Amino acid sequence: MPTYDMVCQDCEHKFTVFCAISEKEKQVCPKCKSSKISQRFTSVNIGGSKGGGGGCSGSSCAGCSGC
Repeated sequence: MPTYDMVCQDCEHKFTVFCAISEKEKQVCPKCKSSKISQRFTSVNIGGSKGGGGGCSGSSCAGCSGC
């Protein structure tokens, strides 16, 4: 099942939902129970993490924008 990062339009609470695609529209804010929520689009880390010796030299490499 996919994970969705959501934000409540009423109280601005940010939370993550782990549910089937068919259940995404049925979710409510866990803080205020509002159904006025929208999906947040966040970055994804592909290929490892900083400092793990994966070949990234920090923000000085030409192929990235600051790791």
